[in-house]
Amino acid sequence: MYDKDRILAHLNQVSYWFQYFEVAPGIFTPGSNNVVDICDKLQIPKDLTGMSVLDVGAYDGGFSFECERRGALRVVAYDLPEPSQTGFNVAKEILGSKVEYVRGSVYKLDSNQIGTFDIVLFAGVLYHLRYPLLACDRLRLVTKSLCYIETQVIDNWFVTPNGTVSLSQVAPKCVSLPICQFYEHAELGNDTSNWFSPNIAAVLAWFRSAGFDINHLTSWGGRAAFRAEVAPGLPSYQQSISYEGLVSGNSQLSIL
Repeated sequence: MYDKDRILAHLNQVSYWFQYFEVAPGIFTPGSNNVVDICDKLQIPKDLTGMSVLDVGAYDGGFSFECERRGALRVVAYDLPEPSQTGFNVAKEILGSKVEYVRGSVYKLDSNQIGTFDIVLFAGVLYHLRYPLLACDRLRLVTKSLCYIETQVIDNWFVTPNGTVSLSQVAPKCVSLPICQFYEHAELGNDTSNWFSPNIAAVLAWFRSAGFDINHLTSWGGRAAFRAEVAPGLPSYQQSISYEGLVSGNSQLSIL
């Protein structure tokens, strides 16, 4: 068990923390992304006893560790970086956590390889993707029951050359239509990893088309939270295309 000074020294071994979460009583990682606050906005149950959780885009692992703290039986943190490149390994050691870390792309999620999960978390990822609909489809394949989504949206944060405005100021007739804004360079937050910001209507439509019943929970600034439940029957994409062919090794999408 580390004392406070040793925990702080351990945290300082990480050059950059993105997420803010508690690793010991009264001791938090120095990130800006408040994990508990977002969990509250997503309305994630306080008691996850016995459940399995997949945290897609886990990064430092804050959401993964929070779900473990809430009693989840199995938690998998899933992301592209090596865990040593983020704060994950340090936080796991301090917490004495059993959270698993699996490296992989959301485009490659496969229930045959990773299993299926009662709850899938998808926070802060959607707008970083060049192929968002493919990601929605892959999430559906590994979700048993619920998928919680938190993302940038354009309803109150449409980027213009003169700053951000609400979508209703730019195109009031389009607020209820499923549309998105594309960022060719670094228009959103001066970050070249941002590609698409949907509006709320688009998030709802995308996840419905992937086989979810989805509800918009809340919005704040340029962000929004959603709760999606696996819908009965085949998703619409499986009704209209040969999905296995789309994501097979023979597909042009095999480069993802």
